[in-house]
Order: sequence, then C-alpha cells, then structure tokens
Amino acid sequence: MPFTAADFGFDLSNREIATLIYLGLLLAAVLLWKKGRPNALKVVRAFFAPKIAPVWLLMSLYVAACVWLLAWLDLWEWANLKSTLLWWLTVGFAGVFEAQQLKDKPNMLRKLVRDAFTLSAVVLFIAELVSFPLWVELLMLPSLTFLTLLIAVAERQTDEPGVALTMKLLRGVQILAGLTILGFSYWLVANRVNEFWSLSTLRDFGQPLLLWLMFIPFIFLLAVYMTYEEAFKHLQIRPKQTSIVRYARWRALLAFGWNIDGVKRLVRDIQTRDITEKEGIKEAIQEIKQLLKVEKNPPTVSQAEGWSPHAARLFLLEYDLATDDYHRTQWDWFAHIPSVKLNEKVLADRFSYYLSGNERAVTRLRLALNGSNQNDTNEAQRAFDERAVTLLAKAFDAERAATIYAGAQTDEPEELEIDGIQVSLNRTDWGDAHSGGYVRNLIVKHPKHQEIH
Repeated sequence: MPFTAADFGFDLSNREIATLIYLGLLLAAVLLWKKGRPNALKVVRAFFAPKIAPVWLLMSLYVAACVWLLAWLDLWEWANLKSTLLWWLTVGFAGVFEAQQLKDKPNMLRKLVRDAFTLSAVVLFIAELVSFPLWVELLMLPSLTFLTLLIAVAERQTDEPGVALTMKLLRGVQILAGLTILGFSYWLVANRVNEFWSLSTLRDFGQPLLLWLMFIPFIFLLAVYMTYEEAFKHLQIRPKQTSIVRYARWRALLAFGWNIDGVKRLVRDIQTRDITEKEGIKEAIQEIKQLLKVEKNPPTVSQAEGWSPHAARLFLLEYDLATDDYHRTQWDWFAHIPSVKLNEKVLADRFSYYLSGNERAVTRLRLALNGSNQNDTNEAQRAFDERAVTLLAKAFDAERAATIYAGAQTDEPEELEIDGIQVSLNRTDWGDAHSGGYVRNLIVKHPKHQEIH
C-alpha cells in the first residue's frame, strides 16, 4: 500500500498553506535583493557557527530520542510527523534561548512547567484546529502581523501625545480579531464534534505537551552548562585568577552540581574578594553552602541589631526591587539590585536598592532614583515617594511611615532621628536643567551601622 503525505500528517490546513506562501515570498525577496543576500548568509553562518551548531545537533538528537520513547509507548505515530517537525523548528530551537533566560533567572523552571498546563494551551490548540478559507487566511495573516508590529512600536512611544488613545484602539482591534477567530473555531468544533474529537486529535494535542515536559530537563542542563562556561570565562581574562580557573570549576561542580545560583555566587565572590588561592576558593564554597542553608531557615534578628537580611532584600518586592543574595565583600556584607526601569521608555528613569551591614543583620538601607530632566520629573517624584514610604513602613511600621517621610523631607538634607535610627534624604544634580539629571537618595541607617572608609 503506497504512503501518502496525509499518512505523515502533511495534509496542510489553509492557515499552514498561507504561512508557507508568505514565508516563500519573504525568502524569495531576500534572495533577490542584492543587499539582502549577504545579510541572509551572515545569519545562516551565525546560526551554524562552530560554538552553537553542536547545541542544535544535541537538541535535535534529544528530541529524536524523546519521539522514539513516545513511539515505543504508543503515544506517537507517523501521522504526528508534521506537528513534531513544526514543534522541533519552533519550540525546540526557541528552547535553547529559554536556557539563556533560565541561566539568569533559575526560578523560571517552575514557570516553564506551569505554562504547559495553562488554559491558553487548550485555547490555542482549538484555535489552530480549524482554519478559514484560503483567501481569508491570505488576507488575515499579514493584517494581524502588521497590527502586532504597530502595537509593538506604539508601546515604545508612550510619551508621545495621542499614543495612549491609539494603543487602546489597536488593542481593541486585536482583541476583536482574536475573539472572531476563536468564536469561529469553537462554532465549527461544536457543530462537528465527532469529526474533530478523535484519538488522533487527542494525540495531536497531547504530543506537544509531552514533548515539552520531556524537553525541560534538556533546557535546564543546557542552562547549567552555559552558566559554568560564561561564569568561568570571566575569570580566565583576569591575570591573577587564571591559574585557579580549572580548580575553581571542578570544585564548583563537586560542591554545587547543577545549582546555578551557587556557581554564580562563587564566581562573583572570587572576583569581588580578589581570591587568588585554592584555600580561598574552599573557604568561599563553604561559606556559600552555609548561607544557602541559612536562607532556607533564616534566624530571627532583633530590632536592636538591625533588620533581617532575608526580609530586607524583599522590602520592595512589589516594585520589582528585590535584591540579590546578601553576601560578604572585601569590606562589609552587601546586597543590591542596581537598575530597574520606571517605565518602558528607552531612556527611562531607574531605581536602585542597596543593603549593607554585618553578617547577621542589615544596618543600612538605601533607595536611589537616577532621573533625567528630560523625563516627567513629577511622575518620577511620585514613584520615589511611593517606594520611600513603603520602605519606611517595613523599616519602622506602617502607622508612622508617612509621618517619618514628611519629617525627613522637612529636615533635608539634615538627618532625622527616630528610635535612634537616622533617616535622611539627599539629591545630587548634574548637567543643566534641560539635558541633565539627578540622583535622589533615601538612606535609613541603624545605630549599629559602621561606615567603611
């Protein structure tokens, strides 16, 4: 019996045909454009660069192994080949970039698992289950793409007059288009339940989900590998530490394994504390492992000592100003988050939050606003006031926070003392009134704090 394209799942829908037509036109345009051909070749060469090509190969072999396992469990058949190839070309390759994000934000692993089970996965599947006539798909695809690009551009121009109203209109059109597509899809599915809901359809829905769940360990291990490579590469360019890089890498691997956070802390400590001997690396590893244990069950810190580091780093969490881990430097104990944008403007004002003190307690809190006179200074001041009152509510109590902040503003730049704790505001200006800027600080200093000179 001869095989047909449908036996391998290649009975293309009108939406897939329209997508292939536009991709073919785009490819032809790039190849026919003299200036575009060299750039296209550069992209291809970069994609298959010696450092990244093995990653694509390894990822492809891993996906093939996952498919073989699903087939062995009777959860995959040749009719799923098309959807599997599409998954490999889209989700599989995008997963490599997820590893980069996971390297920077280890907590994203839970989100990756959770996203696979969201309602949106079901909604998207049903929306893709049916398609419009080909002529409609040919008109709809570029229109929706253009609409999405308009919204993306408008989001970068929020400070321009009239953009807010335009954004509301564009998003309204986008929502209407989405509801129309979903409504049409659900209506067709509801009226032809027996045709759409079959064992084959269920397999089409479950197979990408199973592949994604099986692919997450690969993303995680790739993130671990990338963390080791990137972290210790920075040490190799530091003359003093070149001789201990290999030793530090193996000690980190034995001590932390796939604990990305532990590895990054070790490399940071080696750099900031200028560790150049093997004994110093051993001590740093022991200290990090001890701190990781303490963070799981933080000790109670009395008001007479200062503030708990594990609580203080989250004082401004609601404003995305949670600091990194509280750690030892050459001078004192420290944690910070150096730059969080106030809005989506290209040159937006930025907030920073710093902690310092001793091993047991934070004794100094600092909130900083790095502002530009070209931005809305009233908006920036309101945002600073809001965060400052929140910080004071955590450092003292909610009842007195507003009063303390008002007193600090009255006494500025002198220090206001409350329960022995000094609260001060200051501002440093630079440049001129038009193109310059300023740094605004709120500092809360405990009597136990010792200044490092």
